[in-house]
Parts: sequence; structure tokens; C-alpha cells
Amino acid sequence: MRNENKKQRLSINLQIFISMIALTLVIIMLIWAFQMLFLKTIFESVKESSIEKASVDIAENIDSDDLNAYIARKTEEYDVSASVFKIIGQNSFENIYADENSTIITYEGNEEILSSWFNSAAQDKSYVYVPIKSSDELVYVRTVKIPIDPAIPDGEGVWYLVVLNTDIAPPAGTVIAIRNMLAIFSVVAIVASTIVSYALSRSISLPLSKMSKKAKSLTLYDYDVKFEEKGPREVSELATSLNSATAELKKLNDTQKELIANISHDLRTPLTMISGYSEVMRDFPDERSPENMQIIIDETARLNSLVNDLLTVSKLQSGTQIMDLKVISLTRVVEDTVKRYEKLLEHKEYKIFFESDGEVFVNADETRLLQVVYNLINNAINYTGEDKTVIVRQEIKGDVVRISVVDSGEGISEENLPLIWDRYYKVDKVHKRAVLGTGLGLSIVKNILLLHGSRFGVSSEVGKGSTFWFEFKVEKNG
Repeated sequence: MRNENKKQRLSINLQIFISMIALTLVIIMLIWAFQMLFLKTIFESVKESSIEKASVDIAENIDSDDLNAYIARKTEEYDVSASVFKIIGQNSFENIYADENSTIITYEGNEEILSSWFNSAAQDKSYVYVPIKSSDELVYVRTVKIPIDPAIPDGEGVWYLVVLNTDIAPPAGTVIAIRNMLAIFSVVAIVASTIVSYALSRSISLPLSKMSKKAKSLTLYDYDVKFEEKGPREVSELATSLNSATAELKKLNDTQKELIANISHDLRTPLTMISGYSEVMRDFPDERSPENMQIIIDETARLNSLVNDLLTVSKLQSGTQIMDLKVISLTRVVEDTVKRYEKLLEHKEYKIFFESDGEVFVNADETRLLQVVYNLINNAINYTGEDKTVIVRQEIKGDVVRISVVDSGEGISEENLPLIWDRYYKVDKVHKRAVLGTGLGLSIVKNILLLHGSRFGVSSEVGKGSTFWFEFKVEKNG
């Protein structure tokens, strides 16, 4: 069923192409529908506007010295026909202008129509028109009054009747021309849309297709692929993200290989020691000495410590580690730990000093906090210089207390500082067996402090040693 759905899915190239063609066809169909349904309405609206403007211009210039020339010019400008009558008595009209396409050229036999139009238009003020529309023609009628004495607006005057008419049906030739133009436009639009759609779909889909092929190689653990950051912004950003993800995967894969190699090394060493000494004691009864037995016990303890540390790291990173938070004396935890190390390493001439500015209490899981202090001191012992000196310092700054562990070793370069908290990360890339601990200490420290929400870090200078520190909020002072 899943494979069938995959086969039915269209490529993005085809989807864009089909969508663009469909959009073009919809636009063309709308234009054709607009032409078929609304062309007559639009044409009528334009004609109504033209005939109204013509009637206004003629009525306002009815007393022009060259009226005929003026009307001829306006009728040509607005594409209308006109007749102008001067009212000379009751139902008596004098035709003073008429063109050959006028609805009423003369008044003989049309007195009743003209009277009807005049009476209807004259009921209102000057320049009132009466539109009369038939199926194919639009007629506008205006009455114009020229006062005999301009000083008396409502006095006696001469009345004129302006009759204008025009065809409201679109000319057949115009309709055919519009349809031919639409047909040509439709063909050109479809061809252009096809070309643009193909080019657009290719420009978007081609980079994605290349990315898809390269992404498949990631499943085969090929992390050397490079995604081209070209094309549209979203495609370029996707390529950038994939390159970043590939770099992280490569880094993770290298770290995983290194981790497996290091764990294998650390597991193999105690196992080899246990196996070798056990065989010697089995084959040579005289070798069953307390010293050989102690070596087996020590290596078993080291093996057990490594397994426990691996389990601790896994629990901390998975979030399954339960924290037992309570107010404890941080000073006492650090001081007791330093004393144990002094006794443990006195035969190896290591010197560990604790500098404190008073007792301070914090809210923490005592067992996990003890792990933090142990692992930081272990790390300092493993990497301190020839003077074999480690300084543990407590500093209270306002409502924050900082614990610093200082060694005098070779130090760490600036570019390596962010990496030292990774499991089994080694600055010199040469796996060495630690004097104390399992090599997972800093990873455990990092995850425990993250669970506590504590700030932590390291400062180091090559050739002058390193200082690891962490901070807790002070709950109370002793």
C-alpha cells in the first residue's frame, strides 16, 4: 500500500507545470466569459456616458455663433447623432440642425413625439434629459432655455430641444476583431505559460532532485556529500541546513567511532589484565600471591567503574536520572572530597589544596554533586603538570558561589575548549589511560550541572594549565 501511494505521487516539477497551465487556462476562460457576458453591458455603459457628455456640451453652447460646426464636431467626437429643434409655438418646432443618422431629422409628422419629449424634459430645470432606450438604440433628450433678458433668469426666453441618439449594440466588426484578438492572445498565453512553467518548474525541482539523490547517500553513511546552495531562497536555505546537518552527522559518526574505539580500549585493558593474571595463578600455584589477587581486584573495580560511568552518562542524557534536591553544605562536600584524594594519592606525591572563604549551602543532589567534584579533581590530577599540584577554590560572589579546580598542565587551545565536554574527547587525539577515572568524567559533569540548571565552563592557556568551574545559587551561609 505504501509503495502504491509513492507511485501515485506527482513530482514537484510536474505539479508546478500542471498548476501553471491550469492557472493560465482559468484566466483565458474568465476572459472569454467576460467578453461573451459583459461586452454588451460595458459597451452600453460607455455609450451612455458619451451621449450624456455630448448633450451637456451642446446644450451649454446652444447659442454658439457657429452652432452647426460645433454640433458636428461634438457628434464626431462622441460618436453620436443629433437633432436640434427651436420651439416657436405650441407643438411647433423648427429643425435648426440634423445629421443624416439622427433619429428625428424633421418635425413633419413627429410633432406629438417632440411635444411629449419637450414636456417631459421641461418639467424640470434646464439641461434635464429623458433617456429613451430601445433594444438597439439609446436616445437622450434635453431642453435648453435661453432667457431674452439675462437679468431675469425665470423670465421669457427661447426654448430648444436637443435630441441625441446612438447605437448601443456593439458593431459586428468590433466583436469579431475582439474575438480574433482573444483567440491570438489565448494561443500566445498558453505557449508562453508552457515555456515559463517548464523553466520555473525546472529551476525549482532540479536542485531539489539533486538534493534528494545526495540525501539518499547519507543513508549509506557517506557524509562527504556537499549540497549546492543555489536556486530560490528557500532551496538555498534547505541546502545550507542539509550541509550543516551533514557536518553534524559526520562529526557524530566520527565521535561514535572514536567512542567505540576508546571504550574498547578501556574494556580490553582490564579484561586482559584479569585474564592474564588469572591464567598465571591457575597454571602456577606459586603465583597465587596477595599482590596478584589485588591486581585482579583493582582491574575488576576499574572495569566496574567504567560500566557504571557509561550507564550514568546514558541516564543523564536520556533524562531518566531522578534528582534528589535538598539544601546541603557545598563547602563540606568539596572539603571531604579533597581530604579523601589527599589520603589516596599521598604515596604518589600529588598535592591537592582547598581554598575556602567560608561555609556555604546550596540546593542540590548531594550524590550527583559529589560526582561533579570527584570528576573535576580526577581530570585535574590526570592532566596537571610536573609539580603534581591541584588547587580547589571556593569563592562567594553575592548570592552565587563558584567552585574552581585549577591544574598546572599543558592547557587547552581555544578552538578545542567547546569540545572537551564530549564523551571521550581528547585534545591530543591520543587515547591514554587515565591516572584516575574512566575518561567520561567531563561528560558526566556537564550533564549533572545541566540538570541542576547551573552555569559552568573552563578557561585555559596553552602551557599554563586549565581552570574548570561551576556555580550554584547560595541558599544560606554557614
